[in-house]
Parts: sequence; C-alpha cells; structure tokens
Amino acid sequence: MEDVLYDYYLAQGMSFNPMEEGHDYTHEYNRRLALKKYGYTQADFDSSMVWYYNHLEDLFRIYERVQHRLSEDALANGTSIREIQQFTNYSHLSDTTDVWEGKRYLLLYPQAPFHIYQFRQKADSSYHVGDSFILTYGATYFVQSGSRNAQVYLALRYDNDSVVTRDYAIPPSGVGTIRIPEEEHALKELRGYIIMNRRGSENMDNSVCMLFLDRIQLLRIRKKNTNPSGKTQ
Repeated sequence: MEDVLYDYYLAQGMSFNPMEEGHDYTHEYNRRLALKKYGYTQADFDSSMVWYYNHLEDLFRIYERVQHRLSEDALANGTSIREIQQFTNYSHLSDTTDVWEGKRYLLLYPQAPFHIYQFRQKADSSYHVGDSFILTYGATYFVQSGSRNAQVYLALRYDNDSVVTRDYAIPPSGVGTIRIPEEEHALKELRGYIIMNRRGSENMDNSVCMLFLDRIQLLRIRKKNTNPSGKTQ
C-alpha cells in the first residue's frame, strides 16, 4: 500500500496545473494509470482504504513513510517540473515564487485530533506592497457514503496590523485555487487551518470519509514594472 499511495501521489502531481485546460481529466487519467500498475481498479483501491480506515494507526504509519519519500524526492530534484511549468503561466507578467512553508501532503478524517491541520508563517523583507497570492492544492476524497465537508480558513495580517480573513470550501475533487488579491500594505503574517468538519448522524459517522491533499503551494505574485516602451524593469 505504501508503494501504491506513493505512485498515486506522483501521478496526481504530474497532472497538477490548475491553469491548464482539461487538467481534471488528465488528473483522473494519471491516477487510474498508477492504480493499473499494481493491478488495482478504483473500486479495489477504495476497498483497501475502507480496511485501512478501520486500522488508522497502520494507515498513518504508511502515510508518514509516503510523505518522507515524496519530500526526499522534492529535495533531490529541486523545484518540480510541474511547478516550474505552473509558474511560467505568470512569468510574462510577474515574478512568481512558491513561499509555502507547511506540509505539502495531508491526510485528514473527521474525528479529532486528525481532523485539522494548522499553519502559520511570518513574512520576511522579501514581501512587498502590491504582492498577491494564490493558494493551490489537489483534493481527493474517499467517501463510503454521506457528505464531504472540509474548509480552508485564512487570516492575513498586514504591516498596518489590519487583518483580512477568508473562508473557503474544499471542492469535492480535483484542484482547489484560492486567490488573495493585492492590498495597499505588505503582508506581515499568514495563519490558518484546513479542517474536515464532523459529520452528522445522518451522514453515518462510522462510514469511511478521508481527505487527501497534495501539492500544496502558496504562490506569491509580484507584478513586473514596465517602462513607457513596454519593457520590463
């Protein structure tokens, strides 16, 4: 299962470009190819996840090893090709950098303490007035029955100590994109959490419900200055 999940995430990362037309189809196609490598159908995979849902300690041990392998790959290869391709969508207009400091991959399910991931990061001197941000992530639910209910909450504090808060629902599947427009002040601190909300009794609390998030990025976008001739400076 460790190898299956590892390749499963790699396949999703290969198709991770929220700005690319048809990315949802490519995302699903690559995911199914990864399962086919091990002779799994989506139904087989879902059945395995049902078993692991009842053996969560085993699942989290496996998941920790998968996260470690993915992190080692990232360190060995530097910025991934897909991330570079994603940045080029803005390169003609902006200087774009991934400034995310938290985990790139998450596993959540709607029971404490595994239902929430909290993050906080302070801006340094490289953050400027006029910066905008895009938070992106891939989302995959494993739901046996009932609803899917997860959210991203952000609190952004600027250098005049004003605070802007935003609350977003995580989509049922595919890529989530949160745009944070530029403000008249520089960002000083970003904090927030990703939470999978508890399910009501009508949604069968004891049924399988897990959320995988992958390729979490926070893109800081800085507009390039142009002179009257139209050349960037």
